[in-house]
Amino acid sequence: MPSYEELKNELLEISMVVEKFPEAVKPKVYDLLVSQFLGHEVSDQFQEYKPDNVVSTTHKTKTKRTSAKKKTAPTDKAKKSASKESYSIDRQLNLRGDGSIPSFKEFFEEKEPSNAKQINAVAVYYLRKLIGLSEVTLDHVYTCYSEVKKKPPAAFRQSFIDAKNKEGWIEFDDKGFLDIPHRGTVYVEHDLPKGTGK
Repeated sequence: MPSYEELKNELLEISMVVEKFPEAVKPKVYDLLVSQFLGHEVSDQFQEYKPDNVVSTTHKTKTKRTSAKKKTAPTDKAKKSASKESYSIDRQLNLRGDGSIPSFKEFFEEKEPSNAKQINAVAVYYLRKLIGLSEVTLDHVYTCYSEVKKKPPAAFRQSFIDAKNKEGWIEFDDKGFLDIPHRGTVYVEHDLPKGTGK
């Protein structure tokens, strides 16, 4: 039987080890370690926790929990990021045009864009060059889609990134505002509708 001092020191060490475990298993771990220290047989309910030594138990438990977290974390993050992407119609945005500027609907019908990258370029061109907005947002372009009754792509923001990276028709500034660079301007003015190179 260990002395009082040995027992006290061992219990202090055990309590530090136990703190590293989740709340749900702390009582079992404590009982298991004390039983091992005192040389008692480990009961059936603890057989799954019976270690070769304390260190390997701690390591095995942590590894299992960490790998379980790693499997679920990316999925949760992916779901969160997908659900965060939402846009709204800007009710203050006037897309009706006037005597000198066509409505967005007229401009859209004239240019006949056939995919998301083209629609994005046409919308940003219209908002920057014809209306003269200094800060074009994704909500503004989302409003353009609504105006012509076109369904925006599921990965709405990604469609702008594709138009930027793959075609060079759109730019983002460091605040996330959209712009139409020279390449995009030339494309909208001269290459749309398709087959009308001037």
